[in-house]
Amino acid sequence: MGSRERPASPLLGVLGPTASGKTDFALALARRMPVEILVADSRQVYRGMDIGTAKPAPDARAEVPHHLIDLVDPDEPFSVAQWVGMARGLIDEIAARGRLPMLVGGTGLYVEALVAGHDYEAQAWSAERRAVILERLETEGLEPLADELRRRAPAVASSTDLRNPRRVVRALERFEGGGSQPTAQPYAGRVALVGLARSPAVLATRIEARARAMFEQEGLLGEVRVLLDRGFRPDLRPMTGHGYREAARHLAGEWSLEQAIGVTALRTRQYAKRQRTWFRREPRIMWLSAGRGPANDPELVAEAERLVRAALS
Repeated sequence: MGSRERPASPLLGVLGPTASGKTDFALALARRMPVEILVADSRQVYRGMDIGTAKPAPDARAEVPHHLIDLVDPDEPFSVAQWVGMARGLIDEIAARGRLPMLVGGTGLYVEALVAGHDYEAQAWSAERRAVILERLETEGLEPLADELRRRAPAVASSTDLRNPRRVVRALERFEGGGSQPTAQPYAGRVALVGLARSPAVLATRIEARARAMFEQEGLLGEVRVLLDRGFRPDLRPMTGHGYREAARHLAGEWSLEQAIGVTALRTRQYAKRQRTWFRREPRIMWLSAGRGPANDPELVAEAERLVRAALS
């Protein structure tokens, strides 16, 4: 008799915009369920970039196993295809240990690629190019992509609705000579995704507090100084992330500390808005409102556990 293929493990997810409290929420949920965490954050893959990316603290990582952090140096290329390949392997390893894999993060492209089953690795260069454009759309917004299309292909830009993200992405794909879609095979196991929601006003207050704390208390300026001293240029893509670019400009004497904090908070609010837009595209997310309270509120976490167990039963 032939051996049966092991069914895919159930997959959990704690999702939401930056500064919503996902880390504390996920840790509280992990104390109630046997999980290991797969970090779905495109900035936390870089070594030496801890404070500005809000990586889980060492004590949190000691309490619950965290994966997909500190994978490459800031000057090394890293793609969604690499992340998905690693995540798929880890899901099998975690399930073999009798535990549940739980995605935690705010990078919608990573979550969508894994859950929807986009097979970027098996596709041609054009599919990987599309993934890069989509990631830029999420992290930078629509306007920089529209500007690039105007600059590089003005004729194409003139016939493209530059307010429509999908059409801008497709136009850039065609200009690069690609355009094929990655194949998709949805994740075979049961999926339970919980989203942590806060109002834009509450999120803005939390983002402002985090930006100020990173600069004034947590040592972001020192972290960026070390990265620059190690030879990582300020124009490297990871170094242009919100917080890092502003810190580098302050260290160079170009901006005051208040200006650096203010611009960091502004860019982070803009990013959070794009994250909310991205996650609204995923109908399976079960949203829980955290209001103004702590993310690890016992009633909130208990409700998340109830929803997850019901979805996986």
